[in-house]
Amino acid sequence: MGETIRSSAAGMPDFRVAEALCRRALTLVPGHGAALNALSVLCLDLRRLEEAEAGFRTLIERNPESAQAGFNLSLVLLTSGRLREGWEHYEERWRIGEIPVPKAPGRLWMGEPLEGRSILLHAEQGHGDTLQFVRYAPMVAERSGRVHLAVHSGLRRLMERIPGLEGVYDLYGRLPATDFHCPLLSLPRAFGTEIGSIPAAVPYLKSDPAEVERWRARLPADGRLKVGLVWSGDPRPHSPKANAVDRRRSLTLAALAPLATAGDALFVSLQKGSPAAQAKEPPPGMDLIDPMDAVTDFADTAALMRCLDLIVTVDTSVAHLAGGLGLPVWVLSRHSGCWRWLTRRTDSPWYPTLRLFHQPSPGDWEPAVAQLAEALTERVRSHEAHPA
Repeated sequence: MGETIRSSAAGMPDFRVAEALCRRALTLVPGHGAALNALSVLCLDLRRLEEAEAGFRTLIERNPESAQAGFNLSLVLLTSGRLREGWEHYEERWRIGEIPVPKAPGRLWMGEPLEGRSILLHAEQGHGDTLQFVRYAPMVAERSGRVHLAVHSGLRRLMERIPGLEGVYDLYGRLPATDFHCPLLSLPRAFGTEIGSIPAAVPYLKSDPAEVERWRARLPADGRLKVGLVWSGDPRPHSPKANAVDRRRSLTLAALAPLATAGDALFVSLQKGSPAAQAKEPPPGMDLIDPMDAVTDFADTAALMRCLDLIVTVDTSVAHLAGGLGLPVWVLSRHSGCWRWLTRRTDSPWYPTLRLFHQPSPGDWEPAVAQLAEALTERVRSHEAHPA
C-alpha cells in the first residue's frame, strides 16, 4: 500500500507524455488539483523530490484536510530520509480508503509507558511490511508491556519464535482483549524513529535449527555457491493499483539469464505463485532446482534460506525475510523504488546485509541485472577460492 498513489498518470509507461498532459491541464486550469497531484506523483516516481514535495504541500495548503495529498507527501519525506515528519503524514493512510481501518481492541498506543498493560500489535498491509516492522515488537515488550501479535496466517509460525511475545494470532481470527493496540507501521512513529535510530540489529527473525537441517539434507552438498532466486512479486489483478506496482517491480526468470554466466553456482528457486512455473524452463546454462512445492509458510522459506549463501530477489517479502534473518540479500529495485529504500542508495539502514541494484531509468532492467551478474561473478570466484 505504501506504493499506492491515486493518479492514473503514474501507471502510464511514457512518463514524458504523462507529464506533458499534466502540465497542459494546469495551463488550461491553473488550480486543477487532480492534475497537480498527478504531476507531483510523476515527480516522485522520477525522483524529482523537491518538485513533488512542493506540489503536495501546495495541495495541502489549499485543502488541509486532503488525506491523499498528506499521504503522498509522506512518501516524499520517507524517500528523502526525513522520517520523523514522514511518519506523521503516513498516518493519513487510514483516511484515503485503500486499506481497511483496523478494528482492534484497546486504544491506539503512541509510545507512552505501558507499565505492565497489554497491547496488540497487528499487521495491516503486505507480508514484507510485517517482516520489516515486527522488529519493534521486542522493543515494545522492553517498555514493560505484555505484547500480543496478530499477523497473516502464513507468517504465524515464524513469528512465534520472536522473543518477548505473550501470543501470536491469526489476523483474521479471534484476537485477545488488550489495553492498547498499534498497527505495525505506526510503531516507527511511536518510537520517533529517524535514520540514525533505526533498530537494525539482525537477525531478529529465527529459524528452527532442526528444520534448517532437514532442508539442508534436501539440497546438493557439492560445495557450490547456492543462490536463492525470486523474480516476480505477487500479481493482484483484483487490485489495479497494486497490480500496476507489481508489474513494475517484477521481471521474468528469462531476464535473469546473465546470472547463468557468473560461474559454477547452484540456483534455488524461492518463487511462489503463478510465476514459479517459469522454473521448469530456466535460461540456458542456469542450474536451477525448485524445492518450493514442499514450502507451506514463511517458516519453511526461512529455514530453506538459511541453507543458502546468497538471496537474489526483486522487491518482495523475501527481501525482508532475508534481511531480518541477517542473510546476504541482493535486491533488484525498480526506478521508482519503494520509499523504504530511500534515494539511490546501494545499502539500507534497515538491513545491514542488504545490497540494492537499481534500474537506471523506468522499466530498464538490463543494466541492473548486468551489474548484479558482474557482482555475482566476483562472489562465485571468492567462494571457489575460499570454500566454507
